[in-house]
Amino acid sequence: MDLLLEKLGLDIYEARVYLALLELGKARVSEISKKALINRTTGYDILERLIKYGLITKASGAGTRQKYTAEPPSKLVKYLEGRKSVYERRIEDAKTLVPQLAMLYKTENRPIIKFYEGAEGVKEIYSETLKSKKEILSCLDLESWAAEDFRDWGKSYNRQRAEAKIKERILVLKTPKSIEWFKNYPATLKYTQFRWLDAERFPFFNAEINIFEDKLMIALLKKPGQMGIMIQSVELTNILKALFELAWEMSK
Repeated sequence: MDLLLEKLGLDIYEARVYLALLELGKARVSEISKKALINRTTGYDILERLIKYGLITKASGAGTRQKYTAEPPSKLVKYLEGRKSVYERRIEDAKTLVPQLAMLYKTENRPIIKFYEGAEGVKEIYSETLKSKKEILSCLDLESWAAEDFRDWGKSYNRQRAEAKIKERILVLKTPKSIEWFKNYPATLKYTQFRWLDAERFPFFNAEINIFEDKLMIALLKKPGQMGIMIQSVELTNILKALFELAWEMSK
C-alpha cells in the first residue's frame, strides 16, 4: 500500500506515517513512529508535513501527549488537486523564466548577454571590469562620469583599477571636463594611456565601451536611460579589438 501512496506523490516515510494513522485512529508520536518503523524525531517532521498537505490533523493534547488523527482517505484527491494547481502555476512561471535562462545558457559559439538597469546596475557591470586579467580597451565620453550618480563612485573605481594594476587604453572625447578629469588622477595614469577623439565629430557619444578578455561592456550613464550591457563572445570582441586598434592608430 505504501508503494501506491508513493506513486501519488508521498515519499516512503510520509506514506508509512499516513497508513499508520489510518490504522491507529488517534495516536501519539511515539505510537505512530513505532508502527511506521521510524524514529520519533523524524516522526514529528513528517507529521508536520502531512498536516500541511491536509492529510492529518492534531486531535487533542499537547507536548508529548499530543495526539494526531488521519483525515478521510478522500482528502488524498484534494491533496493531489492542490499539487496539480501548484505545478500548473510552476509551468507558467517556467515559461516566463525560460527566455531569461536561455540568455545565460552558453553554447560553444553563442554570445552570453546580460542587462543591468539604473545607476546601481551600471556600477555593478563596471565591477566586472575590475576582474580583468588583461588590458581594457575603452572608448568614452568622460563628461558622463561627472554626473552626480557617478562622480564620487568614479573616483573610487579608478583607484581600485590602479590598485589592481589593470592597464587601460582609452579613446576619449576631448572636452574641457575630460582634460580636467585626467589632471586629478596621477596614480591612475600610471596604468592608463589615452588618446583624444574630436568631440565635434562625435557629439552623440554619451556612453562608454569597454573591451576586455572575451567581453564587451556598454554603459549608458546619463538619465533617463541609465543601463549596462555585458556581452561575452570571443568572435565579437576580436572584431571590436581590431576596430579599436585602427581607431587608436588614427587618433592623437
